[in-house]
Amino acid sequence: MDKIIFPAAALALLYAILQDRLAEAFLGTAILAGFFGFLFLVSRGRWIGFGDVKLGVFLGLLIPFPETLALFFLAYLTGAAVGLLLIASGSKSLRSRLPFGTFLTFAAFVAMLYGNELVDWYFGLVGLK
Repeated sequence: MDKIIFPAAALALLYAILQDRLAEAFLGTAILAGFFGFLFLVSRGRWIGFGDVKLGVFLGLLIPFPETLALFFLAYLTGAAVGLLLIASGSKSLRSRLPFGTFLTFAAFVAMLYGNELVDWYFGLVGLK
């Protein structure tokens, strides 16, 4: 996995530089990788794997702040929805693990396409815009 994620992160960094969004990319990386790194350290890897931290670095660089917020919340929302459906169907239990990278990747695609609109909608909803 590192053979893919590290070169991809380097390309995402180059893309952020070319788009003149380096500060936003570093903020997005700090939000995603920082939060996942915190969870990894606190849980000693039981809640989230280190691969999710590395994926957070790449996705934070690729999808800078504030679109990172849409990615973050959408990943958790879809992960929770799928988890609840699997528990309700009886195929998983509360102790079962789901690979979170799948939901991060799905949310990244949605954030790339609709991130600005989702952030604008949410900020308007809570009265911040």
